[in-house]
Amino acid sequence: MTNKVNKGNRIIGSSVLIFEAIVILLAIPVAILNYDVSANLATSIGVPLAVIAMLIPGGFGRGWAIWAGSAFQAVVLLATFLLPPMLFVALLFSLLWFGGLVVVRRADRIRAQRFGSV
Repeated sequence: MTNKVNKGNRIIGSSVLIFEAIVILLAIPVAILNYDVSANLATSIGVPLAVIAMLIPGGFGRGWAIWAGSAFQAVVLLATFLLPPMLFVALLFSLLWFGGLVVVRRADRIRAQRFGSV
């Protein structure tokens, strides 16, 4: 596997992770106000997750971002045990992440069949 990640993975992956970071940050006050989650718990889980989600896209040029993003989705799903209101967000973005990877792989395969090596 090469160090560089193709353009499709970079676009899909970065988009999913940045939007996920925004939604995680927006979920913090919702968890506090609507679900009676303590402010300390919500911020101590939500803020680091959002920061990590914003940092991972920087790794697409080095080739490790797909693995880090996949591990991040697992961590976010595990975090829902401590912060249950985030379950829908975790499932939605995990589906977008892994679905995006599948779509890009399929598009690359079709492009290679039609136009030769990518």
